[in-house]
Amino acid sequence: MKTYAGYIRVSTAKQGEKGVSLQEQRSAIEGYAVRNNLAVSEWFEERETAAKRGRPVFNQMLAMLRRRKVEGVVIHKIDRSARNLKDWADLGDLIDSGVEVHFAGDSLDLHTRGGRLSADIQAVVAADFIRNLREETRKGMYGRLKQGLYPLAAPLGYLDRGKGNPKEIDPARGRLVRYLFERYATG
Repeated sequence: MKTYAGYIRVSTAKQGEKGVSLQEQRSAIEGYAVRNNLAVSEWFEERETAAKRGRPVFNQMLAMLRRRKVEGVVIHKIDRSARNLKDWADLGDLIDSGVEVHFAGDSLDLHTRGGRLSADIQAVVAADFIRNLREETRKGMYGRLKQGLYPLAAPLGYLDRGKGNPKEIDPARGRLVRYLFERYATG
């Protein structure tokens, strides 16, 4: 039986602690491995967005694959592996060199032109999802600013009053923060 790595990822540490996605991804990969007679010998678990390059666990997995310590990797879905095209290109280079990359949630044969094209399209869609999310987030923050509302968590000296409400001066710390700013401004 061939041995493989398993790679699972969520975008934030909070999702990893409170969510069920990591367990569901692992379960899907384990089921896929059983159905396809693959043994997952090592797991790579990451709690970081795939929108940016430089994810440490992803890079460790790539290094292991380059050293041919396992036959390949099983990942739940394409968007769990990469949401930027450079990381997707790195996986593509490994596929081209003979490393097996399987996606448990997608029945793609990456050794065929059609399967590779489908995977490439899904990777482009995953990258565009992040671009759109950034754009919508900026638009929402700009809209809040136009309403006169601070769009982030209340800074020190202020309290959040819920969505759609302006920040409120913290009665316990607000005066102290004002005093410190005044002292700083007057030298």
